[in-house]
Amino acid sequence: MTDSMSVVLGVFSKGGLGIGGVFIAVFGGFFTLILRGLRLLRDILVWIFGKIGRVAGIFLGVAGKGATTIGGKAVKGVSDSTSTAMARRSARVEIDTTLAEDPLRTQNRVLSGFIVVVLLALIGVVVWATNRPTNVIPIVPLSPNLGLNIGAPTPVADQPVVVINAPTLAPTSTPIPAVLQSAGTLAYVVRERGQTDIWAVPVGTRNTLRIVNSPEDDRDPAWSHDGTRLAYASRREDSNWDLYLYDLRTGGTSRLTFNLAFEANPKWSPDDLYLVYESYQQATHIDLYIMLADGSEVPQRLPASSDAPDFSPAWSPDGRRIAFVSWRDGNQDIYIFDLNTGETTNLTKTPTRHEDYPAWSPDGTVLAYSAVESGFETVFTQELTGNAPPVAFRRGRMPAWSPDGLSIAFMVDATDNSATFITVAPFIEGGVATEVIQAPYGANSPFWMDAPLPPA
Repeated sequence: MTDSMSVVLGVFSKGGLGIGGVFIAVFGGFFTLILRGLRLLRDILVWIFGKIGRVAGIFLGVAGKGATTIGGKAVKGVSDSTSTAMARRSARVEIDTTLAEDPLRTQNRVLSGFIVVVLLALIGVVVWATNRPTNVIPIVPLSPNLGLNIGAPTPVADQPVVVINAPTLAPTSTPIPAVLQSAGTLAYVVRERGQTDIWAVPVGTRNTLRIVNSPEDDRDPAWSHDGTRLAYASRREDSNWDLYLYDLRTGGTSRLTFNLAFEANPKWSPDDLYLVYESYQQATHIDLYIMLADGSEVPQRLPASSDAPDFSPAWSPDGRRIAFVSWRDGNQDIYIFDLNTGETTNLTKTPTRHEDYPAWSPDGTVLAYSAVESGFETVFTQELTGNAPPVAFRRGRMPAWSPDGLSIAFMVDATDNSATFITVAPFIEGGVATEVIQAPYGANSPFWMDAPLPPA
């Protein structure tokens, strides 16, 4: 056993284990062997102590008998009182003998002490074995040339030296996706912490900026075509929704409408002289109105308005048509009003689908809008020449064309309602959609202008 333990300890010591690791390994490997040895040792000790006890018992028995005989002869003449005292003493001795410790318990205590001594001896052997000096392999530092003698000079014949200049690598940046290379600025609306605000982000970046700094609600942003003014709806003064104009060059804000009616969703004429918007001035429904952008004249109700709700206007790039949403035929469809002829045409004519948010392409040949299709918000496009049917473009809502007409921005809500993604997809078939920025859930009203934001 000692030889086996020495071998094992030597192996573990060479393996580089610590004292704790060797201790665990030794007792893990020889635990059963130690228990068996201890049990055998215990049996031997019990047998020895038993024999010794028997011999001592015989000896004490013989001595006791002799003492009893002698004592009996010696105490015959003692008085009754002495006998009584001895009887009480004898009874006390019997009680003390009864309360004396059991011999087996004494043997077990001796055996336990012996086992502890053996374990301490084993631990001492393990510690001694692991602390013995071993053959330590010295660590030799590597030379810079890894011992290959690369740096040693080698005599060579004279020959021309050719110097090869490695090209300098210029740092590269992540390319901007093609759909975002139109640049410009996207405005959008976010309601967060109980307040509605207008934000903007330069296309191709994620640097968001709050445009209008107001403690009240602001919504429905619309850039002028030269990018210098922002028309929007706000409740900043008397808690009514009115139209305001923010000048990005001066930072000044002016109020355009002054009445108790609801006014919102302004859109610019191509020459930036007029605004068309929706207003609840009628007692029963919402209508469309036109006003000068400087507010110098009284707004006029659009002739195309009806006794049904008319809202969500969009001015065509040529300035002669206005698209809007109406319920005049009993369903929410998109109509086009011709300013030259005064005629109004139902473009969509879909009794099973409610269209909204019309947006003209920059060349005026295609109208984009959104509607619920098979339970999902979907962006559609429809050519205005001929009788082309609408085409499902992407899942999303509220389309906004890029200034060059090559892409469409729209809002996509996360399925778990955790966020809304402002997304851009190329208008051409098969293009890949790209996320512009992630906004709080419910973000809406995207508006893409060509000009960048002025410096702060």
